[in-house]
Amino acid sequence: MRQSLLTAALLVLAWLLWMLRDLVILIGFAAVFAYALDPVVSWLERIPGPRGRTMPRGLAAGFTIALLAVILGTTIAVAVPRLAQQFVRFAAAVPGVLARLDQDLRAFVAAHPWARLGGSPGGDQAGNAKAILGAIGGGVKALAGSLLGNLGGLARLVLLPLFAFYMLADAKRARSSVLAEAPRGRREQSERVLDALDRALRAYVRGQALVCLAMGASVGVALALLRFPVATLLGVAVGLAEIVPILGFWIAAAAIALEGYSRSPGFALAGVASYVVVNNLMNTFVSPRLLGRQVKLHPFVVNVAVIGGGMLLGPGGAILALPAAAIAKSLLDEFGPRS
Repeated sequence: MRQSLLTAALLVLAWLLWMLRDLVILIGFAAVFAYALDPVVSWLERIPGPRGRTMPRGLAAGFTIALLAVILGTTIAVAVPRLAQQFVRFAAAVPGVLARLDQDLRAFVAAHPWARLGGSPGGDQAGNAKAILGAIGGGVKALAGSLLGNLGGLARLVLLPLFAFYMLADAKRARSSVLAEAPRGRREQSERVLDALDRALRAYVRGQALVCLAMGASVGVALALLRFPVATLLGVAVGLAEIVPILGFWIAAAAIALEGYSRSPGFALAGVASYVVVNNLMNTFVSPRLLGRQVKLHPFVVNVAVIGGGMLLGPGGAILALPAAAIAKSLLDEFGPRS
């Protein structure tokens, strides 16, 4: 009877979590954000004051979040006008890029009879190319409409700093409460679980932040050397794209290709090639060291986690899939069978 009640309670809990999945995603982002700021808060907490007293953790957390808000606000005020100007230029070039691609496809089909796929010379293939480009454009418009339609939901992210503040200010108290509520025979095991979660999230947050910064800066510099007119915007996009494994790479590569093709196909190829080279070098030599052993996951696990998270919870689930997989790996390493 007790086992049946426990199973029913777990099913009800799973149903509630699914119904409140938007809130769960928001809390997940707040947790990642809190772990990203925890080193700064802990450092402020250890600084002695004028009378030898240290700063209370709640005050340190509030000061850190407020300071970050000021820094971000200043950065946005300085950088956004320039980025917006580059984005407008990039968006304005897209129709011309697609038109040039349409013309190039028509010329290629007309010059190579084997590429006509059994249709009449020139017209059908050009029409097919135009239809494909129209489908791509329609998909881009649909994606943009979907993103703009969800801006109202993004307003809930104003709660993210508040949730992160609570997590930062009451982290030790929350940990003590969890351990106090655990059965006496399970307290040691509960402490190991919390330690495993802590290690995984700290390793992911610190490593991922450094990877995003290194990738964005490296690609931005490479594109600037190639004289890309929107190198700054593309560098920022590449850095942010690193947050979303796999899908982010293709989004960034497509943006670089479109901007480069506005000048010439060779320019687009050079930009994408530089991004691929930098990405491979980072993934081979930099990312494993920055992310550490705790987040070192097999590519198959990464693919399944990201795709599954995206299918279940959308973009937010895809972003949180990698830290969730890192947590699962940490728990398996902690409680799995020892070889």
